[in-house]
Amino acid sequence: MMRVTNSMIVKRTKTNINSNRAKVDHTNNQMSIQKKITKPSDNPIIAIRSLRLRSTLSTITQYYDNNIPDVESWMDCTQTAMLNMKDLITDAYKQTVYGANDVLEPENRLTILKELQSLQQQIYCEGNADYDRRTIFTGYKTNQDVTFMSSEEAKAEHYKITETFDFKDIDKKQYYKGGFDDTSDTGMIGAPGSTTMPSVPVFDEVDLNRLRLSYNNITADQNSLSITYTDPATNKKNTITLSADGSSLTSQGCTFSVQQDAANNDYISVNVPEGYFAVPSTIAGTPVPPATSAPLADGTHTVQIYSKEDYDATQVPPVKPGAVGQAVSVNYDSTADQKLTTNDLMITDNSVNPPVTKPIVYKVRDTADLKKNGYDVGANEIVFDNETGELLFQDSVAEAFDAGKASFSFTYDKNGFEEGELHPEYFFNCTRYMTERDDIVYENFDENGNWITQAIKYNIASGQQMQINTEARDVFDPNIRRDITELIDVVQMAISSENTVKEIEAKIKNGDYTADELEHLNKWLDAANKQFDYAKQNMHDTYSSYITKFQGYLDDINLGITNLGGREARVELTKNRMSVQKSTFKELKSMNEDMDLSDLVINYTAASVAYQAALQSAAKIGKMTLLDFI
Repeated sequence: MMRVTNSMIVKRTKTNINSNRAKVDHTNNQMSIQKKITKPSDNPIIAIRSLRLRSTLSTITQYYDNNIPDVESWMDCTQTAMLNMKDLITDAYKQTVYGANDVLEPENRLTILKELQSLQQQIYCEGNADYDRRTIFTGYKTNQDVTFMSSEEAKAEHYKITETFDFKDIDKKQYYKGGFDDTSDTGMIGAPGSTTMPSVPVFDEVDLNRLRLSYNNITADQNSLSITYTDPATNKKNTITLSADGSSLTSQGCTFSVQQDAANNDYISVNVPEGYFAVPSTIAGTPVPPATSAPLADGTHTVQIYSKEDYDATQVPPVKPGAVGQAVSVNYDSTADQKLTTNDLMITDNSVNPPVTKPIVYKVRDTADLKKNGYDVGANEIVFDNETGELLFQDSVAEAFDAGKASFSFTYDKNGFEEGELHPEYFFNCTRYMTERDDIVYENFDENGNWITQAIKYNIASGQQMQINTEARDVFDPNIRRDITELIDVVQMAISSENTVKEIEAKIKNGDYTADELEHLNKWLDAANKQFDYAKQNMHDTYSSYITKFQGYLDDINLGITNLGGREARVELTKNRMSVQKSTFKELKSMNEDMDLSDLVINYTAASVAYQAALQSAAKIGKMTLLDFI
């Protein structure tokens, strides 16, 4: 048997006391923080699991408490703006239905006019809605507005814009000639003492086809029209580009332009596609023009186009033997507005007998000129009214476009806008001209004509993104404002025509005129009544046709609202899942780290009792000596 000394007992007693004191301290710490461990070394397994659970819970909390509410708020703002836009379009739709009525009193037309004028100013205002100082419809450019906010800002802006159409976008419109609104004595019966009276205008309608741009008041000489069509005979696709000044065109990839030499004689210069070479006959090469040349003859001029493999400038002749070039021709007419034309797109003029086939001609004219000449658009002409922003042409041209399934690209210069109009960079490829820094180029379509989206996406769950924004082009059709403007013009014409009739009737009733003057005034009255009858019928027809248009706009906005609602529903589902996951991981984290309070009380009580018992035992042991054991 081992001998146990008093010092050994005391030493072990101290050890036991310290051990029990450590247990009391440990359970006391657990009581304070209610955690299983106070440092990783207490239990490495719990520590590792705790790190993983805390990291996962922090990520879920970020999604649930921050990202998802931000997404919901953004979408709520978007939905509110879209619903407001829907209300505005609905109001416009109601006005088209109202205006299509056959029986309207003057006050009814005036009410329609005021409603439409108000809508014209408000229709795009919702596009400038923002969330947390970020504009919600402008894609990545959240610090900009969708519309021009002030007249000063709008008038100072200058853009080059490219719009695209196809033959399905061509629509019919009635124009008129012989209209008038001057009811003064001088205007109708002539100046005092005059022996002749002004001729009574013959009011008539002119039906034309058109493609309408998104803006009006276009710079007259800074535009070009590209037409891509398929030749029904050869099934070959070709593109021609016509310039506003008529001095250049592009056909089969070659650009022809009229230039002048040192003697001020015209010559034709040609640029060919990359990888090809031109061998001219009567056409000068580029970039070096002839020093002098004889006056260019009117007629057809042809150039042969050779590929790089068939052309060697170091040889004489430069064309390799047996090489076959492609002939590209242009027609030159020194007296025409459009000096260059191409036979690639020929229009049949059936207004003459026998019918005549002519090359297409592109002209730029203003509204005043067209009205003055009774909208005399030729059978083979495309006329661009730069004031109204319309390409006008007869049925013969429209039929050729339909047959060739034509598509169009129109590039134009727009200097100065109106307050409330849309910024073009959200809808088209364009260049914004800047005065104090480099111009800004906006490429919104890829080479295949597909829209390059600017989707803003938020992470709303692990591995799950959600597009939060709706782009302006999905909600705000540039044609809406233009349509409302046309509805305003139509009702204004009806109001003005009715006022003209009333003013002439009042003159006839109350004026002091000779019999000849009264007879002449009655002729003016007949013309005014005809004009008013047309105006009423035109208002009925236009408003009736625009019912379908505005129903289409309503369908588009409803589709946008539906798509937004679908995304909101997916966000709500994700939010519910994140809520469950957050609760689950909180529970797992608690199970891994937290101590049950009742267990802590029991453990602490047990440790405290053991510690007190150890102290009492030590007190008794300290009093004993060796004699107590003899």
